[in-house]
Amino acid sequence: MAGDDKVNILLVDDQPAKLLSYEAILSELDERLIKAASAKEALEHLLKHEIAVILVDVCMPELDGFQLAAMIREHPRFQRTAIIFISAIHLTDVDRLRAYEMGAVDYVPVPVIPEVLRAKVKIFAELYRKTRQLEQLNRELERRVAERTAELEASTARLLQSEERRSLALAAGQMGSWEWDPVSGRFVWDDGQYRIFGVDPATFDLTADNVRVLVHPEDWKHLQDARRRPTRPAFKASFASAARTGSCAGALERRWRASTRPTTSCASAA
Repeated sequence: MAGDDKVNILLVDDQPAKLLSYEAILSELDERLIKAASAKEALEHLLKHEIAVILVDVCMPELDGFQLAAMIREHPRFQRTAIIFISAIHLTDVDRLRAYEMGAVDYVPVPVIPEVLRAKVKIFAELYRKTRQLEQLNRELERRVAERTAELEASTARLLQSEERRSLALAAGQMGSWEWDPVSGRFVWDDGQYRIFGVDPATFDLTADNVRVLVHPEDWKHLQDARRRPTRPAFKASFASAARTGSCAGALERRWRASTRPTTSCASAA
């Protein structure tokens, strides 16, 4: 409820003097007070405005307060609107039960005690206001989540597109790519990497020991030292295969995953 956060309070009574007295009592709440002299006029206001609280007299001609409350509750917009009955006659327990069944949330006897009436109306007005503010906040959160989801989907799409272009470039240049998790010793190679090192992906077990055999001994220690450098998130390194059939030259990046393990990636060229 941006800007003016006043709520509408509908006062329904067929006697103008009572409406004026209710208006005088509730004016201290600094809310918008709407007066209706009949049930028909009250329904017209309900269709035009968002009403937080309805103060209605039980005894009215044509439609009494019970019948009006029942009609109001039939409308989807007002199934939870607070309705407070005011009655100059003594209501029995059966009458009160009927009032609650018709949708009343509270009851005020006559003569009306101003402090009591203000307190009751204020509670329901604040409840309505907080509910609307929460609904607005939820809508804003949903909007932000939708925007963030769209951004993530777009970012994922760009990443997939970038990976596809990278794969095409590696294939066109007869290159291969690989990732290495130094903590677990897990390797991930593409088809080009198997081809460069001359091993069969169906039979070759990607372990640190097996990969070490493929890398030239002079370069293995250099590679191990480079990946252990704690102060540099990315570094350059190159090494040759043990059979001198290929070499790896590129940026080795330390990537932190959800497991907080760094992985080293590289592009190899035959």
